[in-house]
Amino acid sequence: MENEHAVYPHPMNQKESHKTPASIHLRDLKEAHEAEVYLPEHMFIKEYYSATPVTLKDSERVEIERFARSSAELLQKNYFPGFGVFPSGGVDENYYNQIWSRDFAHAGGSYYAEENFHAFIDSLDTILKYQRKDGALPYKVEREYGIIRLIPGLRVLAKPLFTLIEQQIFSKEVRALYEGEDGNGAEDTVPATIAATGEFFFSSWVGKEYFKERFPQFERAINFFRTKTDPDDGLAIITRTNPDWAESIQRKGKLGFTNILWARSLRLMEHMAGQSGETSKAFQYHDEYKKVKASILGKLYNTDEGYFRAEEHDDRLDTAASIFGALFLLNAEEALRVEKTLPTRVLHTSGLKNFDPPYPRKNIHWIYKLGGNSGYHNEFVWPWVTCQNILVKIKIALEHSNTDVREEYKREAVKDLFQMAKLFNDAGGAYEVWRPDKPFPAKSIFYSPPKNLMANLAAYQGAYIKLKKLGWI
Repeated sequence: MENEHAVYPHPMNQKESHKTPASIHLRDLKEAHEAEVYLPEHMFIKEYYSATPVTLKDSERVEIERFARSSAELLQKNYFPGFGVFPSGGVDENYYNQIWSRDFAHAGGSYYAEENFHAFIDSLDTILKYQRKDGALPYKVEREYGIIRLIPGLRVLAKPLFTLIEQQIFSKEVRALYEGEDGNGAEDTVPATIAATGEFFFSSWVGKEYFKERFPQFERAINFFRTKTDPDDGLAIITRTNPDWAESIQRKGKLGFTNILWARSLRLMEHMAGQSGETSKAFQYHDEYKKVKASILGKLYNTDEGYFRAEEHDDRLDTAASIFGALFLLNAEEALRVEKTLPTRVLHTSGLKNFDPPYPRKNIHWIYKLGGNSGYHNEFVWPWVTCQNILVKIKIALEHSNTDVREEYKREAVKDLFQMAKLFNDAGGAYEVWRPDKPFPAKSIFYSPPKNLMANLAAYQGAYIKLKKLGWI
């Protein structure tokens, strides 16, 4: 097990020295593949794969590089040293001055874990600082009232009211919120945070040492989430009505996306515990992972058509679940089936929609319907999801047994990056959410999406860096 990850190179932009070898052997790749663990693309060294770049027009190359520079600069605005990263970097926008654990997790795994570990550590430190005794992690830690920021005409009061009530009356520097509070289910918090921590662990020696020091806290978090699971199949049973990132949609039960994150977190805990001297715990996580993975593939994966379901007993295609499932649970041949399904079901002008078919109106939270924003998660396009799908195409391009397929998906990955760059450049920002068939941000009467959502910026930048390292752009 230790051989799988002993060869991870230290990120080139981090100054700390590290003796990890700068190259790896095909034997290590083969062993890792057989162990069914998905390895971040920064492991793959050019000498073992064709570094021939994909042919691009000059205008396409300009679009890609232009937004790569822009996104790297913008991501700095999302970071407040000593506190962490915000979902948006605009002082006057929604979600500023607050850490959302899931936004941090997805952006951290895509970008910060490898490219800015100081921002990653500050964010994770803040989240772990407010872990409850029962192991629960806060889904949000805020420095002003985020919910007031969402109310048109009142957002200017978010900070002064927070200062008056929280800081002066209750003597609290920040406000930590947990699942079920402020109307947010947020039951995906623990597996999302653990998954991001795993990316940090395998990106550098800093991540390894951080995990070793905080292992008891991560173990408590896992134990807390384990109380949500069905002992018969290991799957998490969601009990709150808006439990994950698609929080405008009310649903319960065994959900695809959250359980895929749960499987991923168990897999990473297995390897992190094993390499941190916690051998017996590693075996426990290994057995749990195998059970959860088998249950997901048996109950939440549509083997006939090649996609992951939104929930058990509901054959609705969940795009984010399908992408993360293909990335972490399927081999390249089966991931290809998913990639052939998505364009036929959910691909639109602005990218990949979230569900097919969409949920009925009765499942949409009343506040979103009242604000004229019922399509928020249900009908609209979230670019970070489309950018994450680039990683699936990279996986196929690296691991599929057929040479023609590998070349096709190498081109597909680069093409998708260009299309995302053009979408953002033309609109003047990586807006949070978009109309599916018109390349415009999905604004409503009472809601303006943040201009540059951290998740979109980080997912784009993460895919760009991987393609650069592979020599494909």
